[in-house]
Amino acid sequence: MSRLSEQEINAVRAKANIVEVIAHYIPINRKGRSYSAVCPFHDDHDPSMSISAEKQIFKCFVCNTGGNVFSFVQQYEHISFVEAVYKVAQLVGVELEQPHTAFETTVDPHTHALHRVCADTIEFTHYQLRTPDAQSILQYLHQRGLNDEIIDRFELGYNPLNDALYRFLHAKKHTDEHMLEAGVVRMGSQGINDVFFHRIMIPIHDESGQPVGFTARRIKDGSEAKYINTQETKLYHKGELIFNYHRAKSEARKAKCAYLVEGAMDVLALEKLDYHNALATLGTACTKEQLKLLRKLGTDIVVCYDGDQAGKNATYKFGKLARGYLPFTIVDNKSGLDPDEIIEAYGKEELEKTLHKTISWIDFLFAYLLHKYDLENYTQKKDYAKELAEEITALSDDFEKKNYYIRLRELTGFDMEMPAAPSKHIAKGREQKRSYLTYPKSGVLAAEYEILSQMLHSRNAAQYFKDELGYLLDDDANQLALQFIDYYRTHSELAIADFLNTITIESLRQLLLSIADWELASEGYHPEAMKEAVNKLRSCMLDKQIEDTIFQAQAINDPLEKAKLAEKRIELIRERNALFNTREE
Repeated sequence: MSRLSEQEINAVRAKANIVEVIAHYIPINRKGRSYSAVCPFHDDHDPSMSISAEKQIFKCFVCNTGGNVFSFVQQYEHISFVEAVYKVAQLVGVELEQPHTAFETTVDPHTHALHRVCADTIEFTHYQLRTPDAQSILQYLHQRGLNDEIIDRFELGYNPLNDALYRFLHAKKHTDEHMLEAGVVRMGSQGINDVFFHRIMIPIHDESGQPVGFTARRIKDGSEAKYINTQETKLYHKGELIFNYHRAKSEARKAKCAYLVEGAMDVLALEKLDYHNALATLGTACTKEQLKLLRKLGTDIVVCYDGDQAGKNATYKFGKLARGYLPFTIVDNKSGLDPDEIIEAYGKEELEKTLHKTISWIDFLFAYLLHKYDLENYTQKKDYAKELAEEITALSDDFEKKNYYIRLRELTGFDMEMPAAPSKHIAKGREQKRSYLTYPKSGVLAAEYEILSQMLHSRNAAQYFKDELGYLLDDDANQLALQFIDYYRTHSELAIADFLNTITIESLRQLLLSIADWELASEGYHPEAMKEAVNKLRSCMLDKQIEDTIFQAQAINDPLEKAKLAEKRIELIRERNALFNTREE
């Protein structure tokens, strides 16, 4: 396993601007001295994640996820800490001593065997496409505008008749069990047969580019299904996959948008226009898992489903699911055709024009809902106004809201405009929640926050704590204080973004982020504030001891023991009063 030194990790962290790295994944907005973003780690609809360029940390005040640049990449990419360091190093141009290929990865042998079946199927069918037996099929693809470059990039292929694929895989020493599990063959009444025989093969990969299944198109029009897909397998879960995602993600980030279409052939249609940022949901209604993948792109999504009613219905379902979760616009496709059919009927130029005609989600609804509701009927007109008003209310742009409300009123006669108070109330509620998280209410917690905040700023504060107090009452606070002391043994200064790398306990990480974001904290080290906080805690500890002597005295009958406890209590009271130069009444 690759090992990275603390110096290497900190060098990468120092070179990486957390704002720029996070902006590589998701849209961010400047907010005063800091930045905000819609949190990608929970179902967020308004920006609840704060990013500090000064401290090089991020924190969501709804789901509490936070950390430094490595924490963000680790959680966003679902990778290990070390892999996140390599990923960030790559993004910011830092070359580490050991290459990333030095990692030893644990691979499930069974999963690996299924991937190999799919990979060998791709190799065989792609080769078969250029054999004499498939000459007419290759010619058909060329006639459809798919040149050799596209065919090779997408590894398109042909699965011959007579179970040729099964015989090839068998010769490659794949077991029948693995072939069946991978979904490329099936058990019939007369033995094992190819699933996709005499079809054009389009390989499907997962997010990381591993082959997991296929969508296969019929050669000629007939009674059989136009497309058949791999059935659900250990590798292939249709609702969790997006076709072409592994190729298009970098292109989408460069273009700052991704085109979302229904089928694999529609992706290939956009490839004909040299659009390499197209993705497909493979003809299904978009799922929450697919939305998460789209959101990970950190780009706008341009929805370009088919222009028929089924495509518009799919667009409506997508919008209902995606609204507020990721930014998207909709291609205003009035042709009734899918992208591939537009090229076939009218040429590439027409598809190019169509792709540039985009409308907003609300504009789409104004037209789409006219097919759902009859505005000649009062009750249905009211329902139409209610549904549109609900979507308009969810918009964050007040200017857009105002104009859409006016348009809705002119169309229906209903004034559905909502007052601004509810959104202010929500904002206020969030601020209160944030205050609860960052401002401790009790005197003990406030004192411990002050001590930890001072230790965060200064090695001298850590030394003072060690000499004068030594421990805190809250377990997490105490552990964090001890980690501060240990860190200062080898470091003269503490950068929170680097210190986070040394903490493995999540509750301590959360506490540290709350301390770092504590708006009552002093700027820099203040010895008097530190002394006052330490004395406050000493006083609380002494109060607890005084209280214990009272309970102990009540539980015993021996006069001499009672007298000893009384003396001890008086001494503790004197010690407590001396802390603040006060006298017990």
